[in-house]
Amino acid sequence: MQLKTILLFGMPRSGTTWLGKVFDSHPGTLYRHEPDSFGTLDAMPLFPQLEDAGNYGQMLQQFVATLPESRSARITGKLPLFPKVYLDPGAFHLRKLLLLASKALGRASAAELPLPAMINRGYSSDAWLVWKSIESLGRLGVIASLLPDCHAVQILRHPCGYVSSVLRGEAGGQLGGDVPASEDVGIYELLLNTAEAQTHGLTLDGLRSLQPVERLAWRWVIYNEKAINDCAGLTKYTRVRYEDLCADPVTAYQALFAITGLPWDDQTAAFVRSSTEGGTGSYYSVYRNPLEAAQNWQQQLAADDIERVLAITQNSSAGELYGD
Repeated sequence: MQLKTILLFGMPRSGTTWLGKVFDSHPGTLYRHEPDSFGTLDAMPLFPQLEDAGNYGQMLQQFVATLPESRSARITGKLPLFPKVYLDPGAFHLRKLLLLASKALGRASAAELPLPAMINRGYSSDAWLVWKSIESLGRLGVIASLLPDCHAVQILRHPCGYVSSVLRGEAGGQLGGDVPASEDVGIYELLLNTAEAQTHGLTLDGLRSLQPVERLAWRWVIYNEKAINDCAGLTKYTRVRYEDLCADPVTAYQALFAITGLPWDDQTAAFVRSSTEGGTGSYYSVYRNPLEAAQNWQQQLAADDIERVLAITQNSSAGELYGD
């Protein structure tokens, strides 16, 4: 089975999971959910410089080569699951049962039951390896430049939508981590070493003097600007706004599939419809009213906080994507 790679990278709380599951809904994709998290790609810095890309080529190729055979339920079993052309029907249903058992085991003991790949070895047509990440947006340019047969997609969410969702998740205990994102000094120290942060004249003392929403706004700017700048000139790179996917999901996803070379499929069309008909409203759900999801920050974020965020982002190249 020959694999082409589609990279779906973005910041946390930017619609990456919905984007990933729409691509996963295609019967010809092999979806991997955040395989670069939990230190698995630590040999590459979070914000590498493009000129150093050659240092990471062999390591990255080896990492990507392991993804098709991954047995991690966390990486290969993100629900919902979809039938695949490279899985016999019996293998698909057995794998689904094993996944449910693994999740039950995890709730009981924090252990994980490995999931066999069960790929039909007789399947020889092309397939698409889909790598979804919230960890490696700062690496996107380097990764895309090193993978010969890939297409990189960067998803952005309105900066106020991102800030509002992060604050809501932290207030509800939905996000992991020992400290709030706005106080994660380690990440901000890494961000300050980027050319983008230096162009904006950012310093650690300056960031510490800001409101939490302002620090989150700068985090949004630097992450997204680095990816935009590093991918400039790459023909295999596409930017997409979460809000555009929400406004007209079928048309927007059809266009995105065409750009990445993935043919549209009835199974995907059905999932796009079902995922946009509303849902439970749970924090991580991919089933929701898309327009409400895109616009709810306008009611959830205080007016003065909206002004603080926009004052920072509107003069950035990433913020210009929301100039309308």
